[in-house]
Amino acid sequence: MSIEVTNITKSFGSFKALDNVTLLIKTGELMALLGPSGSGKTTLLRIMAGLEQPDPGSGDIKFHDVDVGNQRVSDRGVGFVFQHYALFRHMTVFENIAFGLRVRPAALRPSRRDIRARVMKLLKLVQLENMAGRRPHQLSGGQRQRIALARALAVEPRVLLLDEPFGALDAKVRQELRRWLRRLHEEIHVTSVFVTHDQDEALEVSDSIVVMNQGRIEQTGTPDEVFHNPKTEFVMHFLGEVNAFHGRGDTHGLRLGSLELPYPEETQPVEGDAKVFIRPYDVTLDTKTHGLPAIEAEVVHVHAAGPLVRVELKTSTDQRLVSEISQERFATMDLTPGTQVYVRLRHIRVFADTGAQKIP
Repeated sequence: MSIEVTNITKSFGSFKALDNVTLLIKTGELMALLGPSGSGKTTLLRIMAGLEQPDPGSGDIKFHDVDVGNQRVSDRGVGFVFQHYALFRHMTVFENIAFGLRVRPAALRPSRRDIRARVMKLLKLVQLENMAGRRPHQLSGGQRQRIALARALAVEPRVLLLDEPFGALDAKVRQELRRWLRRLHEEIHVTSVFVTHDQDEALEVSDSIVVMNQGRIEQTGTPDEVFHNPKTEFVMHFLGEVNAFHGRGDTHGLRLGSLELPYPEETQPVEGDAKVFIRPYDVTLDTKTHGLPAIEAEVVHVHAAGPLVRVELKTSTDQRLVSEISQERFATMDLTPGTQVYVRLRHIRVFADTGAQKIP
């Protein structure tokens, strides 16, 4: 079941939550709507579900080429999972999952035997078969969220929409559940859209990512595409830590202080002021130049706990930057605060400096 949103705008008073948004979600795809608070991602999800209506004059919302803009929520065939579970506290786990089936009109309601079979199958799917008789307060946060997902799946939705599904959970449980959600999606193949502000979650779980900012779509693509080939400054900043430099460009290359660099492949030359971005793991350190172009810097702080060593640096012009190096490399360098090093930059991203503030 594909989802197509065309030229959708939504305002709340003078605040424009969505600004002419167009998006296609392919059948069987697991898509992440990623962005900071207020970017419009939850509003877009609720409009897909029918919980919000777009502004008059907006375009279409189609499920598999059928316009559902005027359909009620109950007629769209949507399973919706909320951040805070929204389970019925007075009902058992079994009753919560069965609820959507039992409230169907009599002509569409499955038999008791079929409802029981469906619920038990879902409990097995979410790996909580032994929890049927418990109530929500007897479950952990991760277990409650899996029950909420089972309840959404019970009605056999055409599409599954999840609003910050792991936002209320601690980091360890979030990590476990996002891996579980990926495996579950590979099994059930329901077209799914989930909202998140967690970059790691979107990159790990989704087939595709829509990066949103101020009611607009900044970029759409696979996790690899949006991370390694960001189309805007905002996407570059939002998808992980970056070092930012100001430089000058012309048709021949870039100049960062005394350092001259060629343009990366597929990068349009910049005439004049340029912004240059680089991830910490692409900042290479050495204690000698080896005759290669480099920036001289001083180590300010070393954080060696973890799989990578984080080295904070300061150049002679007081430019601050961060490098991440392997533990093996760190062991050969004897880096301490005050150590002089030479910095080389790999895999830079370049944007014209228009003066606009795009950092999230």
